[in-house]
Amino acid sequence: MRKTLIAGSFGLVSTLIAADGMAGGAAPGGRDVMVKTAEAATFASLVSTSTLVIGGAGHEPRSKSFTLWRKVAADGVHHRTLTRFAAPAEIKGEGVLFDEKTNGQNEVLLYLPRFKKVRRVEAQAQRSSFMGSSFSYTDMTTQAVDDYKHVVAKTEACPGEAKSSCFVVTSMPVNETVRVNHGYAKKTTWVRSSDFQTIQTELFDLESVLWKRVTFSEIREVDTAKHKAMAHTVRVDDLKAKRFSTIQISKADVQAPVAESVFTEQSLAREI
Repeated sequence: MRKTLIAGSFGLVSTLIAADGMAGGAAPGGRDVMVKTAEAATFASLVSTSTLVIGGAGHEPRSKSFTLWRKVAADGVHHRTLTRFAAPAEIKGEGVLFDEKTNGQNEVLLYLPRFKKVRRVEAQAQRSSFMGSSFSYTDMTTQAVDDYKHVVAKTEACPGEAKSSCFVVTSMPVNETVRVNHGYAKKTTWVRSSDFQTIQTELFDLESVLWKRVTFSEIREVDTAKHKAMAHTVRVDDLKAKRFSTIQISKADVQAPVAESVFTEQSLAREI
């Protein structure tokens, strides 16, 4: 069975899918919900400009701006993504190239222009902070639906939307490789039942302690032909470190073609 995508912390959501799309009108299972969310999250390509804000108690927020190029791989499941930072000046030109693989065994390359060197981010280090934020490198990728077992635990009011109902889906890694590579023992996702948009995700560390809460907001249509939308603000709260980070998208283009040559080491190391 072909794997499909489950949206990561930088995931995309859609207004296209309605709840009555489930076969026979039956209550959907956990995998059904996550497949529908994943289908809505998949764009052939994406070019976006964003601001990453990092903050926490007693610290002045810091901002970093970056451009992202993403393209779905030939398998229709995994993605390749290049992020390149433009500001502040001390990180200008830094870039990260993600090449997603099965079981979360992703290849991640980091370019540091001050050293004029590309280095590999090893698997264990991919669970660490992405550019000093509360997002990890893993959070910046997508995960295959079938890397997890999903159960609809209950339905309840959506977080922050008392008039909306959400499926609450519990997701557990299917094997130890996924568990270790992604760095999470469990995920709980609130998916709005009316349109299958992800509202919130809670991430539990390898000791099954609640670690991060991710919220998705400012959901806007980006593909008028297919009526597909994406969250323009993603916030992650690190509940243990008492820090937060947000990604605020200022521009998203899902029509612009993205060349294969973007996702090469030569492109990553290009000076700007």
